[in-house]
Amino acid sequence: MKWTLTVRITHWLLAVGVITNLINESGSIHRFIGYACVLLVLLRLIDGLWLTSVEASKLHLPRLNAVKLHIQSVFFNQHNHHDKPLYVGHNPLGQYAVYIMWTLILLLGFTGWLSRTDQFWGEDWPVDLHQTLSNVLQGMVVLHLMAVMLLSKKLGKNLVRAMIRGK
Repeated sequence: MKWTLTVRITHWLLAVGVITNLINESGSIHRFIGYACVLLVLLRLIDGLWLTSVEASKLHLPRLNAVKLHIQSVFFNQHNHHDKPLYVGHNPLGQYAVYIMWTLILLLGFTGWLSRTDQFWGEDWPVDLHQTLSNVLQGMVVLHLMAVMLLSKKLGKNLVRAMIRGK
């Protein structure tokens, strides 16, 4: 099995939460979903660092040279379709993208909370920072979707189905 149930559930719940909060930009539902997304990221971090025994679901920091080799293999069609895969889990660039998106979600939760505290109530900068982080996350989501489509085509594998079925 490649992706654990925890990985798949947190992935799809985060996707729904981020899209929902993009559409519903304020109010108590927005805050509830935002804080739920923060909890999902924390759950995934705990699972990936300490709980899971499945190699693909473990968290690690890929070497930058691995990112470079991955990018070269994509551009020069050096993927091996039939033999043992080069990566177990995310490719190195995808792993960094995951960490960036999780960091953005955590920062969005923090800036959302900060903007509602007495100390910063009425201040513009927490709200402005929250909006900027939201825009960056939206860009990362678009890049993520484009990368999934590109790699699914180049590898001849349905990566969306893998995140649903776990294999």
